Amino acid sequence: MRKNQLTSTLMTGVLVTCAVLITAAVVKREFLPSAAAAPGPDLRPRKLQNTAALAQTGQVMGRPDAPVKIVEFSDFQCPFCARAQEVIEKVRRRHPDRVAVVFRHFPLDAIHPHARTAAMASECAAEQGRFHAYHDALFARQDSIGTRAWEAFAADAGLRDLPAFRQCVDSRRHAGAVERDARVAAELGLQVTPSLIVNGELRPGLPTEEDLERWVLAGGR
Repeated sequence: MRKNQLTSTLMTGVLVTCAVLITAAVVKREFLPSAAAAPGPDLRPRKLQNTAALAQTGQVMGRPDAPVKIVEFSDFQCPFCARAQEVIEKVRRRHPDRVAVVFRHFPLDAIHPHARTAAMASECAAEQGRFHAYHDALFARQDSIGTRAWEAFAADAGLRDLPAFRQCVDSRRHAGAVERDARVAAELGLQVTPSLIVNGELRPGLPTEEDLERWVLAGGR
């Protein structure tokens, strides 16, 4: 008898526990937002209008008269952007007369607190003709951004006038240029970095080397 009572008690406890868990699951589904259901960024390619104008502003890496310009919206603290830089540079070097990169800033301030200052520092490096070298220095030591002095990156990039560079960074002289690029990115509806525009098509996310090569040679299709 005691055994039957114990079994009955255990079964009752199991049923009550199951009922509580099921009720909690229903409540969570009905009243709490589901992380799985949250929409992710839209990574589908899409055609853009008047993309030639987007290539008129930004820092050009490569020949200014190159027939194919990859417009890149990027963030110096974004790890995917660092990986994209390697892919883009390989393709650009493979086609030095055909491909150039137009770098534009899209600092994701909410998750990369030093990206905006890094962007302004890169524009200060551009004043001494060293944007590309500073760009490479930032991505090469990306894990040091925010803890390493901006002048240390500038020294790596071969800037000659470090005091002038420091004064430029401290003055935030290029804050307007960085904000301009970020505003354009928002107007385009960009959601991720890197986002590339190749031959009139927006290509969000990290590209493979093979895909980027194909887009460049096949008109972005």
